[in-house]
Amino acid sequence: MVVSSVLVILAASLPALAFPNLASRHQTGMPIVAPPRPTDTGSIPIPDPAHPFLAPGPYDLRGPCPGLNTLANHGYLPRNGVATFEEIVIATTHVYNMDYDLASALTAFGMLARGNAYIDKLSIGLESSLVPPLPGQIDGPVARGLAAHGRFEGDVSMTRQDAAIGDNRNFQADLYNQLLSLVDQFGDNSTVTGPRSIVNLRVMQEFKFKRFTDSQMVDKQLEYHVGRLLLSYGEAAFTLNFFANGTDGILTVPTMTSFFRDQKFPANWRRRPSAGTLDIIGNDAINIFLAHPVLPGANDANGTYVPDNTPIDACALYNNLAADNVPAVFLNTTGLLRQNVDFLLNAIHNSFSSCPAAVPHGAANV
Repeated sequence: MVVSSVLVILAASLPALAFPNLASRHQTGMPIVAPPRPTDTGSIPIPDPAHPFLAPGPYDLRGPCPGLNTLANHGYLPRNGVATFEEIVIATTHVYNMDYDLASALTAFGMLARGNAYIDKLSIGLESSLVPPLPGQIDGPVARGLAAHGRFEGDVSMTRQDAAIGDNRNFQADLYNQLLSLVDQFGDNSTVTGPRSIVNLRVMQEFKFKRFTDSQMVDKQLEYHVGRLLLSYGEAAFTLNFFANGTDGILTVPTMTSFFRDQKFPANWRRRPSAGTLDIIGNDAINIFLAHPVLPGANDANGTYVPDNTPIDACALYNNLAADNVPAVFLNTTGLLRQNVDFLLNAIHNSFSSCPAAVPHGAANV
């Protein structure tokens, strides 16, 4: 018992011992700054030789986003799964050719919702000792990470179960097999990978509707308010646009499987040849949605779906992200934390500039 206690104490002190400036960063904070905008937005091969695939170790954090997990597995993000705002924006713009403003908005929301904006650290998985709670624990005793249910992560995911009924963090083969079965029915033919092996818009239309109907039937705690609904359809649009091989813009089953199941870049893969903007993702998300429209809402205690009286548009998404799901307590902060909060809120608003600036009013410690 004495030996194990000593080991626990040593393990707890390792971050400060290994990184002498870490304790200082936690005390004094770290200003968040905008990284430079990319100057080259053409297609390039990914990964480069400096970023080989390494399977995550037992203490490396991973979460519900296969795109972020893949970046960490190749070292484009820190392999431990804890990153700064700048690191995530640089990685997503460089590797996936995601539009700079879109990458900044999504990363800013993740940082505000589940990270520590005071020290500029965010876990792509669950909580980490490298990401302490905010000063005064104003949003609870831990910074919970992107894998924590609610705010950023939500129901009706493509390859993760709803948190109330299963594993919302790790890849679920049964859900992915449902997707593959729909590719078999509705996919396009490929001269290289075979018949019905190209993932197209129709596949995503049928799959997203199936995921909703299945979740609505079995998850009595289903929440599918407008922000989560649009992000959920956005996930499918992201898959079509950012996982497709940039050589031809085609997403095949082997390529998709490499990202979703193996969480590594496929062989001979190139990023898309032009930046993927919010408009591109939004248009595909709407096309997927319109095949089987679903109203935003939630299940009541009896498992009956009760629609919200909420418009489905960009400003509704923006307000749900930046107002409903950002704690109101952030507005009471001062100094560096408030400076970083304002920076992140502005980064979100830059992608929704036609909407009035949102005022955070979300609950803390949820």
